[in-house]
Amino acid sequence: MSERRVLLVGGIDSSGRAGLDADREAAAAAECEAVAIASAMTEQDLFEVSSVEERLLWPREAEESRKGGAFAALKFGLLPGVSSIVEAARLVARAMHGAPRVPAVVDPVAISSGGYRFWSERELVAVRDSLLVAGPVLTPNLDELALLAWEDAEALAADPSRRVAAAERLLQAGVSAVVATGGHGPEDQPSQDLVVRPGEEPVWIERVREPGPGIRGSGCRFATALACGLARGEDLVAAARAAGDYVAQRIREGDPENAEGGS
Repeated sequence: MSERRVLLVGGIDSSGRAGLDADREAAAAAECEAVAIASAMTEQDLFEVSSVEERLLWPREAEESRKGGAFAALKFGLLPGVSSIVEAARLVARAMHGAPRVPAVVDPVAISSGGYRFWSERELVAVRDSLLVAGPVLTPNLDELALLAWEDAEALAADPSRRVAAAERLLQAGVSAVVATGGHGPEDQPSQDLVVRPGEEPVWIERVREPGPGIRGSGCRFATALACGLARGEDLVAAARAAGDYVAQRIREGDPENAEGGS
């Protein structure tokens, strides 16, 4: 097995700053071989998403890509419809429960920062009934954590202890671990990423909150960097710490046309 061959499934951002473009950048920084498969084509600018077209051929393309060699990790971003969610769940389950076990990371892209809803209630049901129970490592931001755990986003931002309870609810739903990113937390507090695993104490990874509006595709980059760390055999906490450090560095470097978002 290649130690650094990683399958990346996600949307193509027409602005070129999030989605698979951000995934490839993060994989290159981690010195991983990225095999990128587009699950959707999106039309969006720096502020809003105007349309999303699901690519129904991506599962076949993902299967074909296996002929180039085994993957050391899988990472899924935008899954814009029920069929994509179910297909991703199948691949996650095969990876996480097969022999050898291959880590699978899911960045649950549900709502854009501009308010576009990628998932309706129908997709959310599919996520809860198939994708979560497949056992991925889930990397929600606070809004996504709140949505999937039936919580209030403002309450999670204000009270870190409620983030632990919400993450534990997702463990009960079937995920193997939750790495909740804290970039959407209160601006006057440090950024706190949270790692929650079954049978272990929660781990908080705290860092100085970077000033400024952030960068597009920060969630994409984080999840891909995490997947690359797991592909190298790193412990989940170490991989999460390194992924957070990488994203913080990218935020410091800045984006000349800044606006947070992702696909």
